[in-house]
Amino acid sequence: MLTVVFATRNRGNALPRVLRSFTNLLPPEGGWRLVVIDNGSTDTTPEVLARYATRLPLVALKEPRPGKNRALNSALPALAGDLAVFTDDDVLPAPDWLVRLRASADQQQQASMFGGTVALEWPSPPPRWLKPDALPFSVLYAENLRQTGACGPHEIFGPNMALRTSVFTHGLRFAEGVGPDETNPRYAMGSETELLRRLGEGGAQGWFCGEAQLRHLVRPTQMTEEWVLARGFRYGSGAGREHAAALLRGPLLGGLPAALALRLAAYGALAPLARLLPQGPLRLRLRWRERELAGIAASLREDMTHDGGRLACT
Repeated sequence: MLTVVFATRNRGNALPRVLRSFTNLLPPEGGWRLVVIDNGSTDTTPEVLARYATRLPLVALKEPRPGKNRALNSALPALAGDLAVFTDDDVLPAPDWLVRLRASADQQQQASMFGGTVALEWPSPPPRWLKPDALPFSVLYAENLRQTGACGPHEIFGPNMALRTSVFTHGLRFAEGVGPDETNPRYAMGSETELLRRLGEGGAQGWFCGEAQLRHLVRPTQMTEEWVLARGFRYGSGAGREHAAALLRGPLLGGLPAALALRLAAYGALAPLARLLPQGPLRLRLRWRERELAGIAASLREDMTHDGGRLACT
């Protein structure tokens, strides 16, 4: 038995396509259940879930407090079986997705965390400036095209991630200060990465099943420079949180690590000039880097504020 889990918020128009794809899933050995957490939707999401409750082994939960990780934590008591498969509300899994993950978990007994292929489903051809040689699609859209084999925590991405449920029996939870939160457009990315990192530091092993495939839906709004740059800030904020201890060990300049402060000043001066360039990979890289560094700086300043002004390195 395994449980598939995802959180959703105000996706009533798009959710039917996702749930229809779930009705095509081949049942894995031992069966499965689907737990969907409505994270404070104000649209038709509850009605959509009710309609699909007769077509899927669906358990619908509600978590009104905003934040994907709060929603996922609230669903942990509803997990059934020995494997929890975490995904998103904008994926289209291959019919044998769960069969493949189940087989990997059964065959790779040494591993307790598993990843699978994340391909991209574009609503239209991406614009010429939006190319993986400008910014990797793994960062922008969680694309993950690895070969089957042993892997580390950073090689498993949130839309296609499975964990043995035993990892939660001793109090492990998703960190609620990171991850998607529609009420906070500047949230720090990296919620699954943060959890997997803690598991890896505790000795957990990972396995990547390239045959367990799904497609991650790219939305039209996610193909704009504005969205990409906002993601750059959130990506930097998550990186700042993850590496705060190492970053804060060096000398400071203006309250920030000196190297970071100097790079931020340089890219801060370049960013207005980059906006004058034609839209293309160079302009995107320069503007992204400024947003990423600004996110790192904002995250470190927040950490220092919460620490009462002390530069903790724990």
